[in-house]
Amino acid sequence: TQHHIIKNHQNISIVNEHPSSRKINRSATMSEGNHGNAESDSPWLDRIVTPLNACSLETFLPVSYYYRPVAEGSGGNEGNKGEKHKHRNVPLVIGCYQLNEPSFSSREELKIGESDDGSDEENGDLGPNAKKSSRSGELRLFMIPHPAESLPSPLQSRENAPCQPSIFGDPSHVLEMESGVLDGKWRRRFDPKHPTSPLFASACASGRIHIHSLCHSSKSNLWSLSHAGSSKALSSDGGSALCLALAWNDSSCAEVDNTLNEYSGDQIVSSYSNGTVALHQVESIKSDFNDRKVGILETHRWNAHTMFGCPSEVWTCSFLRGDENVVMSGADDCSLKVWDIRRTLRPTHEIGDAEFEAGVTAISCHPYLSHIFAVGSYDEKVRIFDHRKIDEPLWKVSVGGGVWRIKWHPSCWQVTTKKGDDSDSNGNVCSGKILVAAMHGGCRILDIPALQFYELNTTFSDDARVVAEFTAHESMAYGSDWLWFGPSVNDSVASCSFYDRQAFMWNPYPAGKII
Repeated sequence: TQHHIIKNHQNISIVNEHPSSRKINRSATMSEGNHGNAESDSPWLDRIVTPLNACSLETFLPVSYYYRPVAEGSGGNEGNKGEKHKHRNVPLVIGCYQLNEPSFSSREELKIGESDDGSDEENGDLGPNAKKSSRSGELRLFMIPHPAESLPSPLQSRENAPCQPSIFGDPSHVLEMESGVLDGKWRRRFDPKHPTSPLFASACASGRIHIHSLCHSSKSNLWSLSHAGSSKALSSDGGSALCLALAWNDSSCAEVDNTLNEYSGDQIVSSYSNGTVALHQVESIKSDFNDRKVGILETHRWNAHTMFGCPSEVWTCSFLRGDENVVMSGADDCSLKVWDIRRTLRPTHEIGDAEFEAGVTAISCHPYLSHIFAVGSYDEKVRIFDHRKIDEPLWKVSVGGGVWRIKWHPSCWQVTTKKGDDSDSNGNVCSGKILVAAMHGGCRILDIPALQFYELNTTFSDDARVVAEFTAHESMAYGSDWLWFGPSVNDSVASCSFYDRQAFMWNPYPAGKII
């Protein structure tokens, strides 16, 4: 069960090392201790501890956006407003990773990726009862309740409105995985006219990708993650590669109304510890809301990054918003590479150590501004690029810690009702607001107001800035995401850290810090 922390965390053995931790220990002395007492400087709304090391944290849109039976309530087609309010919970998934210490009394030390029980991980259905490998993992699903709406008065700004308490509560479902979970992503695209269950893809230390659908039981009124499909195990030439990151093509060609029939199909790009990047086609086999099945077919894989003649860990990858044939990858070789997936013998663009002082760890495309994307690095900077003039960043911001995850504000995903419109119906789109998980530096919120009015060849002053920070984590903050309930409700933020196994929920608009 999930327990609230009531005392200091206990020391975590180094055997539970995250694949990236050996790369960023050098930044510990630079970042830790620079922000005073975390408890007093960073008030939080709720705090929990996870049984395994928390590695990723991902949220989605409120339930009522895509699940019609619940959204409409029990009062007919129009539904009851109170019922709709009750069921506007936000799904949140924490992905966990832990390296188990095997007994070496009768055998040699296990190699990376080898199964602890000696089983062949390629066979069998990987459902909730799958056996553990040498790297244990689990998905912990929380349904975050909708806070009481607090509408600001006409004279009160959104940021100054009181933030209603948010809590994790007990997990709705805990799903044991066949291996440690290193990354996860919700499929953000859905058709509001034909809602289907959301899909969540996990990148695992076994090298495999697993997809689960969000399901609801009308009898128990509980939500769960149901296994929908898995990729095959890597072939022998793939070795013991860990799947480090993945991304859907859900922002690569989003157009009016965000509908399913306006793009070429679901794809996933994934990156690996052996220097490769791979593409996968995701085909729907069964589309029932509570019994959804998909097939995952790897269509292409190529050697993308090397360092000193050896494969380099590819920490991050993404499709480019605005061109479905372009993907990007970032690796420990201090380079960002742009690829045309039709010709992958060499990248179309490469930015190396002339710009990046350390490995490239995070890529996040803007949800509705074509060609705009953010890049994070171990060098503690977030850079904003335009793919059309990629030689140098538009903005560069120091965040006080190695960057591991970058999340654009969720309101950006709603700007699809009118092509080219820069605001939702309430004018609350935060085009330039970015949440950053900055490892030893904790979490930061950046604001780049000029992005709301950005056009190619327009020059703006260097107005990108850090507007808020959260430093209560006592270990590396690897996961963070927004809790967004709609344009009339104040945001919250959730974040998690690895060695201390903590997850926090906190207010991004603290008193006296206007964002």
